[in-house]
Formats: sequence, structure tokens, C-alpha cells
Amino acid sequence: MLDEHESNKYVLAIDLGTGGPKIGLVDQQGRVKSSVTASVQLLFLPDGGAEQDAIEWWSIIRASSKKVIQDSGVSREAIIAVAVTTQWSVTIAVDEDGEPLTNVISWMDGRGAPYNREIVKGFPNIQGYNLGTLMKYIDLVGFPPTLKGADALGHMLFIKHERPEIYRRTYKFFEPMDYINMRLTGKFSATQNTVLPMMMTDNRKLNTTEYDPWLLKMGGIDREKLPDLLPIDGIQGTITSSVADELGLSKNTVVICGVNDNSTAAIGAGSIEEGEPAAVLGTSGFLASHVSFKKTDINTSMGTMPSGLKDRYLFWGELANNGKVLESYLKNLIFAQDGFETGNIQNDIYERASAVAAEVPPGSDGVLFLPWFNGGLAPQEDPNMRGGFINLSHKTNRAQLTRAVFEGLAMNWRWLRGPAEKLIGRPFQYWRLTGGGALSDVWSQIMADVVGLPMHRQADPRNSNVIGIGLLAFNRLGLVKLGDIPNMIKFDRIFEPNPKNRPIYDRVFAHFLACKDRVKPVFHALNKS
Repeated sequence: MLDEHESNKYVLAIDLGTGGPKIGLVDQQGRVKSSVTASVQLLFLPDGGAEQDAIEWWSIIRASSKKVIQDSGVSREAIIAVAVTTQWSVTIAVDEDGEPLTNVISWMDGRGAPYNREIVKGFPNIQGYNLGTLMKYIDLVGFPPTLKGADALGHMLFIKHERPEIYRRTYKFFEPMDYINMRLTGKFSATQNTVLPMMMTDNRKLNTTEYDPWLLKMGGIDREKLPDLLPIDGIQGTITSSVADELGLSKNTVVICGVNDNSTAAIGAGSIEEGEPAAVLGTSGFLASHVSFKKTDINTSMGTMPSGLKDRYLFWGELANNGKVLESYLKNLIFAQDGFETGNIQNDIYERASAVAAEVPPGSDGVLFLPWFNGGLAPQEDPNMRGGFINLSHKTNRAQLTRAVFEGLAMNWRWLRGPAEKLIGRPFQYWRLTGGGALSDVWSQIMADVVGLPMHRQADPRNSNVIGIGLLAFNRLGLVKLGDIPNMIKFDRIFEPNPKNRPIYDRVFAHFLACKDRVKPVFHALNKS
């Protein structure tokens, strides 16, 4: 335990998302002293695969961490810990030296679907699941293997069956935060929070450090290929001398156990107390809130999981379609690099999109946008759903299309609200709005108007995960109390729903749901293969 009277201490916080890492130095008040954002490549393969390069991750994280430390002017002795939070349901196979054996399999990758379906098939069948197997998984884990295969279990089974040589050589399967911590400390370990998507732990009891025998048998992955488990609130170890020297850190710097980014986004937005939701406008988009109970609603693909906080569960509802949809629309349709020569993509495309959308009245002049570019997840899992524009005419222009994208994304959040309130057991009074998308005043106001709730926007929304994992590290070291965190988080504006827009968006939302149901057979016919 560190002396609580020490001051001017910092945590090197590493947040690795799908688009790349954000790295910052966080102090005990949750302030970011200096930070760096970098990008990494995401590869989409013809067979439905989605991959990244773990070696690229580690190289960029080292370079960015070194820059953050140098730019800050903070002494190495003042940086007492390194803490890592990352995307999850992302699988890395490494050898005994910790070297990746193949590309990282992304949470967008569904090539393991046939093997997950094999595990859960049988009669009586409910939505593709054998009833007994389904209920057992829900009881133990909180959710079953996804039929889409976009979880770590599906990824590992894909490697086992279709890359048997890689499987044979695999020493451990890792999630990203545990891979990075291994690089930092040389230790191969994980926690109940980080291995959640492997579906190998009994989550009825929090802070377990053992894998469940029935789940191991059902999953079919050899136990020795899974990392040993440490307590959720544990310390992984001390940074290695070589990494300390390279980054400019003290050799006494500790590394706390990693945490998935759903948990740290909630912490970083100040959502600590029961039922205080954070809406994260990130790449995929999710609603997160700490609760005291374990619960699952299989019909809406929502539930609770072991949080990064000891003895707490985290409610999560993952949309799987949010900021990445806006990015794809802008880069593939508006600023596409093709024969139309619309010009190079500018750094301010999101600001431009917000400005253009602001010129169009609520309702987008009748244009409706369906946002399921990556299939549907919560509140209704459907891997065959896709995106599209409805009700185009000769007069439809890019401004109307752009506002329709913002509104369609917000409609998906509104659809999520009701089932989320039912699962948590209380109506929401407001949402804490965070993530990169919250930087847009236009999107934030559309969220308030469409969802029908005040949106309390975090003052530094892009650094929510960095702040969250930084404060969590201080908490684990005894320097910050959990109850003090909500008051440390700053909010710059409250977006109140505009009552004049309510009738418009009630009507659009009804058409949104009706359209979803009516085009479902078409999407299934086009995409099932």
C-alpha cells in the first residue's frame, strides 16, 4: 500500500480500441496531463474475417507511451503504475515467448460461427440453441456462445479446427489487455473480467480464479492454453527492466491487472453507483451501468458481467453499430477514393458532417437510415441485418442523408433504452454521454431528442477510458476511493430533449421499427450465404 499523503503521482493509462491506442498520464484527480492518440490497421477478409496485427499494436503503444512521458515533463519516479484497458472478444494466440503466432482475430470476425453453433445445437431448439445448453450457459456465464461466432470462444475454435498447426503451437490465448500486460511484465495471466468472452468461468461468484470444468468441456479448448487467473482487483506485477528503460519508467513501476473497456468507460464517465448509465458513442457503441446482481435477457442480447470493480457486475448493451457506421458512410460514400474524385479525406470530416446535418430539419425530410452495417446485436442479435437508406427521391441530397445517419444511429439507441430499463429494473433519468461521438453538439442533441433523455456530456469524452483505468489503478493502490470518482468527472453541457421534436421522432421511430421488421426477410435472403 502506498502512502496516502504522497502527491503528484501519475498512472500511465493505455486504452487500446479498434481504431488504435489512446495513451495518457492521469493524476489522482482524474486529470490527463498529456496524451497521444494513434491509429492501427483493421483488415477485412473475403471470408468474413476481421484481423489486426498485435506486433503493430505493441510497437505503436511503446512509441506512444514514450512520447507521452517525454512530453509531460513528469519524472519517472512520479509514475507509479501502468494500467491497460482494451477492446475485448478479440483473440491473440501466442507462443511460449509471448510472440503472436497469427494475426489478431477481431470482435467483428464471425468465422467461428459454425463451431459455436455446433456446441449449442440440439432439441428442443430455441432461436438456434438447445434449451438445456442455453440455460446452463446463461446460469454459469451470463450468456451463451454467439451464433455469429464473434466471441473469443468462436475465435479459438476457428483456430483449432481451421488452423490446427497454429493451435498446436499456441501456448496461451489472450485478450488484448492481457497480451499487453504480458509484454509489460513478462507474466502470462488474466482475470475473470478479461476472459469473459472465452466463456470458461462461472460468473455466479465474483472474483473467481478458476475455470469451470463443464464450460471447459463444452468449449473444447485445452486448459493449458488458457492464462491463469488473478483476482479482478489484482496487481499483475512489476514492469520489466527492458521496457522500463525503453519507456523511461522506474523499474519499481507496477502493472495492475487489465480491464475491458466497457468497465473503464463507465468508471471514466463517473458511473459508479447502481443504475447510473453511461452511453458510449464509440466505434461500436454501448450502454454500461454498474449493478449489484447477475442477470441476462437472451431475447435482447443484454446482461451483466463481472466488472473491473471488485464485487460489482456491469450491465452492458452492445449495439455493434455506431461510430464505425458513421466513419464507413463518410469514407466509403462521401469521400470515397475512386473515379468520381471527390477529393482527399480531410481531418475534419466529422465536424463537416455535423455542420451539414445541422442544416436539415429533424426527420431528415423523410429519409430513414438503417444502421446495421455489422449485423444487429443488442437489443436483438441478427448477424444478417444490414444498413440502408429508405425513402429517397430525386430531391434527396447529401445533407439529408448525413442527418439521417445521425438520426438512424440515435434510433438504435432509443430501441435499446426500453429493454435496458426493464433489465436493470428502474427507469433512466439521464445518460452520461461519452466517447468520441459526444464531441458533436449535433449528434448529442439528436441523441437527447430521439432517446428522450437529458444527455450529460463528459468534458473530455475521448479520454473516458484513459481516465477510468487511471482512476481504477489509483483505487487499487489505495489512493482514490470509489465513492469519490463521480465528483472527479467533469461535464461541460447538458443536452435537454427539445419537446417540439418529440412528435417528429415518435413518428420516425415507429417507421424505423416497422421498416426493420419488413426488410428483415430481404436482408436474410441476401446475406445468409
